[in-house]
Amino acid sequence: MAFESYMVVLLGTVIVIQQFITYLMYVRIRQLLQEIDSIEGKMKITDHELDSLIQKVEEFKQNSF
Repeated sequence: MAFESYMVVLLGTVIVIQQFITYLMYVRIRQLLQEIDSIEGKMKITDHELDSLIQKVEEFKQNSF
């Protein structure tokens, strides 16, 4: 009888620890997703900016040769 109660307590403790680790992983994933969103906002480029960049590169290539 005592062995079973020790096992129940042990397994209950393991489950609580696993839930805590899962929560920590969830929080870290949310932080990484926020970081990706902030980086993505900096990397967005409009069609007009891209066309302007292409035009300037073409002009530079023509002037260099």
